[in-house]
Amino acid sequence: SIGDRVAQQSLIGSSLGAMPLDRSALREFNALGLQLRPQAAELVQAFLSECEDPQQAVENIVEFTKNYLRSRQGKVDAIIDFDVMKNVLECIYDASREAGTAGTTQDAARHGIEALDLGDGVYIYDATTEVKQYDYRRATKEWVLAHSQPGVLAHPDVKAKVYADRYHLLLQRTLLEGHFVAEEEAAAQGLLPGQRILTKVESLQGNPGMKVTFGLLSRAPDESTRRWVIEDLHKVYPVEFLEEETDHLVTNGCFVLAEGHLERDRFVVRRLDMPAAVPRAMTLTKDLAPRQMFGGCLTDEQLDLLARQEPANPDGFYVVLCEVHLDSLQVMDKLRDLFRGYEEFGPPTAYVFMGSFSSSVFKPTSEGVRFYRDGFARLKGVLKTLTRHIQSGTRFIFVPGPNDPGAQLLPRVPFPNYLTADIAKEMPNVVLATNPCRVRHFSRDLVFFRHDVLRLLRRHEALPLRDPQTGGVVSVEHVQTEMARFLLDQAHLVPLPLEQSNIMWAYDHTLRLYPLPQAVFVGGISRPFDCVYRDCNFCSVGPFCRDSEFYAFHPVKGVMEPCDVPDQGS
Repeated sequence: SIGDRVAQQSLIGSSLGAMPLDRSALREFNALGLQLRPQAAELVQAFLSECEDPQQAVENIVEFTKNYLRSRQGKVDAIIDFDVMKNVLECIYDASREAGTAGTTQDAARHGIEALDLGDGVYIYDATTEVKQYDYRRATKEWVLAHSQPGVLAHPDVKAKVYADRYHLLLQRTLLEGHFVAEEEAAAQGLLPGQRILTKVESLQGNPGMKVTFGLLSRAPDESTRRWVIEDLHKVYPVEFLEEETDHLVTNGCFVLAEGHLERDRFVVRRLDMPAAVPRAMTLTKDLAPRQMFGGCLTDEQLDLLARQEPANPDGFYVVLCEVHLDSLQVMDKLRDLFRGYEEFGPPTAYVFMGSFSSSVFKPTSEGVRFYRDGFARLKGVLKTLTRHIQSGTRFIFVPGPNDPGAQLLPRVPFPNYLTADIAKEMPNVVLATNPCRVRHFSRDLVFFRHDVLRLLRRHEALPLRDPQTGGVVSVEHVQTEMARFLLDQAHLVPLPLEQSNIMWAYDHTLRLYPLPQAVFVGGISRPFDCVYRDCNFCSVGPFCRDSEFYAFHPVKGVMEPCDVPDQGS
């Protein structure tokens, strides 16, 4: 194997040093702008000396090397070092032992290279750099990678594009299940039983009768009264509500399905509803949405390979906490008890700590920095004692919160090392993540978001929420369910007007929930709860500092467990 040859590298190096490298055999690398480090060249030369057809072999090595680099980092580096070539040749040797013919050997080597660096199947994506924007082409009904690169200082046109992208995403998703048919398609093809016509807002004029339309519901600008309008990309109409309450949460700045009729210059709404989310499986099959929309650059073949490996790895789980105040002695004691329990019975795949990490707002002074660093220094001391966690490769993921240092913009960038007492440098598997944080566990997509958005939604209600069963005062359970449903129906973590949110316009796509992930965790100060909607596990994670409550989630099993750390005396 290549491992044996690497162990004898000194012998190989001495023999190769006495003879010139076969330039003709390595010309394939140079022709493509690739340069081999001396040790990598020695490995290639040793491998080619055993091949009957060195020219064909080096062509295969070049192809496999490019595939390896693309699968590992999404691009091909010009300089090939020893470690890269060692891994490539290792795959070729393994494939030659498993396959009998040249064709199957090449196929096996290719599959082996594609599987390289899949590691333990866990990927943590930076929302600002690894989540790419995809645009929907209505003419061809396909998703394509956007050409423009996002920036902090976005052009004013980007704001309009944010709403246009949300509009097209939700409109085509609404038509996906076949319950609604666009008016122009219905006129050409007719309707099937149970289908309804969806009329655009711009097409309401001169179109009498009861209609169902889709558009953005918002407060009229420059108005002191609560006057509402509905609009699409080309037309705006004032809205008059016939009902005073609604079964479903409807807020300012959300997209709605409105049933009513046009009366002179206003649209009279008889009933409001949400464009319902569709299950993830339907999105991937009918809409052909690329799985890479979630983040990263893994190929479809690699994602399929990860999915096939899931049954052999069913026990991985995530421990999710919010408002972990490291300046609190009580919180630190509870964390020690928590770690002690998992150290004894089996560490999780990862801990996800969502801020804030201090009980008071960060102060950008020397004293404030020292006070904030001290909290992470205490935590670092505790983590260093977790021998079993470190050996099993448990990750410790930190997501910034509202009281933590940094600009209060979404998505939020990771903590700098100096504010966290260099915990990421001194501890293995510590990840300073963005907010939101996206994690791929094999083929399962998980989103972790620290924001008090659930508390803000009811402040922006267009109509009061009522209980659908009694028609009276709404229950706490119904409010919680509606909040979860609202975010998933709107396919966005903060579906509020841009003027009332802190989203960087060019990065709005990093907050989208389409296709639906397998699980969405929203950390805040509200009461914790969890539910399942459209095959998506939704969890509101409450403050750990208050009741020592947290959640454990098993992605492969789809099990969500509310947990707490009991008092020592109980």
